[in-house]
Amino acid sequence: MALRKIQKEMAISLFVRVFSITEDERGRKELYIQFADAYDGSMKDWREKVEQQLENEALRVKFRQLCNHEQQTDIKEFITVEPLKIEDLEQISYLSNKELDTMPWIKNDMEPDSIIEFVNGGYSYVAKREDVILGFILAYKCPSYGGYYYLYIDTFVVDRNAQGYGIGKMLLNQLRKDMFQNRIFRLKLMTKREIPAYKIYRHLGFEEIDDYVHMQRY
Repeated sequence: MALRKIQKEMAISLFVRVFSITEDERGRKELYIQFADAYDGSMKDWREKVEQQLENEALRVKFRQLCNHEQQTDIKEFITVEPLKIEDLEQISYLSNKELDTMPWIKNDMEPDSIIEFVNGGYSYVAKREDVILGFILAYKCPSYGGYYYLYIDTFVVDRNAQGYGIGKMLLNQLRKDMFQNRIFRLKLMTKREIPAYKIYRHLGFEEIDDYVHMQRY
């Protein structure tokens, strides 16, 4: 629902008031990130309005620094990457449905592709901020004909409102760290060239395998 003018003015005034009385830099960063998460989609000009209302020049300078894209990446200071747990099922199911339009997952101990497999597999992780999952990666170990193992990424999702802050890279780095410690040196996934994720995977270092053709029959 679109915000009315009075609602926008009240939200910005409250932000300015709290920002002005917050003394520590970390607190101002967290306040900025929370406000951006909540209002970037409904108030595109909120940063300009905030700067106009800040009376203290030093605070205006600090606010401009937070508006800089490089400063915004400090959201990673508040993110933790943790192994996937059963308790995360509801949140990752919601996030996957929201971003990928998938069917909700259910806890099913009898099905090999249930969430239990990813929890027990040891190669699936969630990125959280204050117990809210902003992204996750689900992967499992597979044997190859060459006698080695590789990891296959089944699902890799970052909330659209948290993209651009390096959360996907944090998840991937944790996965690669653990796989290398277990002497697994190859990571695979499947995607399509025409979707936006393709460019992201290329940026993260994935390469195409041209000699594989995916086929099916009924």
